[in-house]
Amino acid sequence: MKKILVLLSLILVSSGCTKVQENQIVAEQQQCPSCEEYCKEHPVLKEPEIPESTKHPIDIEEEKCLKNAYSNADMRNCSYDAMDAWFKVIDKDLATLKKILSSEKYEAIVKSQKQWEKYQEEEFITNNLVVFDKGGTFYHVVSVGDKAHIVKERALLLNSYVNLYSEQD
Repeated sequence: MKKILVLLSLILVSSGCTKVQENQIVAEQQQCPSCEEYCKEHPVLKEPEIPESTKHPIDIEEEKCLKNAYSNADMRNCSYDAMDAWFKVIDKDLATLKKILSSEKYEAIVKSQKQWEKYQEEEFITNNLVVFDKGGTFYHVVSVGDKAHIVKERALLLNSYVNLYSEQD
């Protein structure tokens, strides 16, 4: 997402100054604002930096992978790897919850998980139709990143349940 915002900003700045007259675009010979001037008038909101020590190891690995990626396919694979890792966290935490919860509470988790899996499947289908199929390999990167985020959210929620019940011991 950050790369898209930066790309759009660069396109706007580098496209030159134009104006529309009678349904025609006419380039004017005028001084375009510098990047610094443009950014003062159009600030880009940055995501807050999260200290490395508070990041999940999967996020740290994905960031390292993305920094070393040479192509959109490499970036997409980084997100696929992260998504696979989040699915493994879900599986591990479901197994842990089965051990530490009463059968009644665990059945509620199972019911919730089945509903989440339906939601996840529908979101993935929608994402494919809206983002992945848009065309262009960068949309594939965005699509897989969005999907990985959906899985991450569920993994973190289940992990919070594990932590909550583990604290009681």
